[in-house]
Amino acid sequence: MAYAGGLLLGRWGSPPLAVLFIVCLSLAGIALACGRARHWLLWPLLVCTGWTALTTRTSIVSPIDLRLRFGDQPTLTEVRGRLDGTPSPRIRFRGEDADWHTLAIVRVEEVRRRRTWEPAFGEVAVTTPGVLPATFFDGQAVEITGTIAPPKGALAEGLFDYRSYLGWQGVYHQLRVETTNDWRLGPEGSRLARPPWADRFLAWAQVTLGRGLPEEDEPLRLLWGMTLGWKTALTDEVSEPFMRTGTMLDFVSRTT
Repeated sequence: MAYAGGLLLGRWGSPPLAVLFIVCLSLAGIALACGRARHWLLWPLLVCTGWTALTTRTSIVSPIDLRLRFGDQPTLTEVRGRLDGTPSPRIRFRGEDADWHTLAIVRVEEVRRRRTWEPAFGEVAVTTPGVLPATFFDGQAVEITGTIAPPKGALAEGLFDYRSYLGWQGVYHQLRVETTNDWRLGPEGSRLARPPWADRFLAWAQVTLGRGLPEEDEPLRLLWGMTLGWKTALTDEVSEPFMRTGTMLDFVSRTT
C-alpha cells in the first residue's frame, strides 16, 4: 500500500531525481542506525521508493534520450536497435477486405537523420502495414526507416489515450513505417540464429491444436486466444460470441 502511494505521488508530480535518491538513502541510513524507529521509518521509505522508481522510469536521465534527439514534429529517420518482443501482426476487417498491420517495440541504440549514425537511448513503438517475415523476432537486431513522432493522444475526453498508454510503458515515440521493405536485419554478427523458445512453442501449439481440423476458422482462433494468448485476430467478429454470452471480460483478461 505504501509503495502504491509512492507511485500515485509520482503520477501527480516528480521532484528532481537526485532529491528523491538522497531522501531514500537518508531514510534507509536512519532506519539502520536507529533500531527503535525502524518500524516507523519503513513506511515513508516504501513511499519514497515507489516515487523514485516511477520518476526514474519517466525522467530524462540520459543525454542521448530520444526525447532530446527529437521534438514534437514528425522526422524522417532510420533507427537501429533490438526488438523488445516478437512483432505482433493484427488484422482488421473493412467489409470483406482484411487489413493487416504489425506492431512492435524496438529498443533504440542508434539513429541516423543525415549521413552518420548517432547513439540514442529509448524505445519506440513501430507501426507497419502488412506482416513481417518470421526472421524478425524477439531480441533480433534490426534497422528500420520511418517517420518518428510522439504518439497521438485521445481524440476526445474520455476516449482511449494511446500516448498515455505507451508513456506508462516508458515509450514516448512512435515510428510509422510505410512498408515491410523498410525493415532490415542488423549487422551479421549481431543477429540471432533462432527465435526464442516461447515463439517456437507458440507455433508448435497452434499446429497441435489445429490438427485434424479442415481449416483455420473462428472457433480455432478463439481457442488459440483463450489457451495461448494469441492476439493476432482479436477483432470485433472474433469477440462477438463472448459478448453475447457475457464472458467478454474473461476473454480480454486472458489475452492481454
